[in-house]
Amino acid sequence: MTDVAVTIVVVTWQARDHLLRCLASIAEHVTLAHEVIVVDDGSTDGSVDAVRDAFPAVRLVARQENGGLVAGRNDALPLVRGRIVLMLDSDTLVTPGAVEAMAAVLESDPGAGLVGPRLVGTDGELQLSCRRWPPFLIPLLRRGPYARFVDDDPPVHRRHMMKDFDHASARPVVWVSGAAQMWRADLAARIGPYDRRLSSYGGEDLDWCLRVWEAGLEVRYVPQAEVVHAWQQVTRTNLYGRKSRRALRDWYYLQWKHRRLRRDPRLAAANA
Repeated sequence: MTDVAVTIVVVTWQARDHLLRCLASIAEHVTLAHEVIVVDDGSTDGSVDAVRDAFPAVRLVARQENGGLVAGRNDALPLVRGRIVLMLDSDTLVTPGAVEAMAAVLESDPGAGLVGPRLVGTDGELQLSCRRWPPFLIPLLRRGPYARFVDDDPPVHRRHMMKDFDHASARPVVWVSGAAQMWRADLAARIGPYDRRLSSYGGEDLDWCLRVWEAGLEVRYVPQAEVVHAWQQVTRTNLYGRKSRRALRDWYYLQWKHRRLRRDPRLAAANA
């Protein structure tokens, strides 16, 4: 393939049915010249054979052991041949024109470093996929003992989740959900690979977006692009389990890592 406009990367683990639906939506709705890379992170549910049978054109990386989302995404980076990269979760479905709308923003504006679509659930309900700066105490306010006695959706959380924003207009944002993030392929060479110190349960999408800002580019929310996301909150099923503890650690690691960016005036519009 000599001229690939978009490389679509899907990292998956134990999600065969979601994955097959995701790949079918790509095949049906993406009109730009594209390639698909699937990184299977040690699944035992038949995902690898199912992809080989149903989508033989997909470039498949079959990891023998589960290494996590960050490792899977990093495995895909050297394989990218497109000018633009779309990182998709396996439980997403692209809709007609979504990939094209996001790509158009990146190709027309060199100041845009990363874009994210409007996310909706399988029921069509809006998912709040763009965020303001992450408040330091949010995990404790929403998941700790404090949340048992007061509102678990305090004003600081509503502001962080941009619940006051109609999600109908394009704008710069601090970060967008990792369920669907698109960026130019040269970004990885500019900011480096995904941070291996982060887990699969929190932080890699926030970190990637903050590094885009640190590189002098903007993160943009593109509502005219819509992606369906069957979101599953793995850390909320056990608020004090290993996954939740790891997500909490990642949250505060990122607060320290990006502490100098917090007051950067370039984020003023994104944080407004």
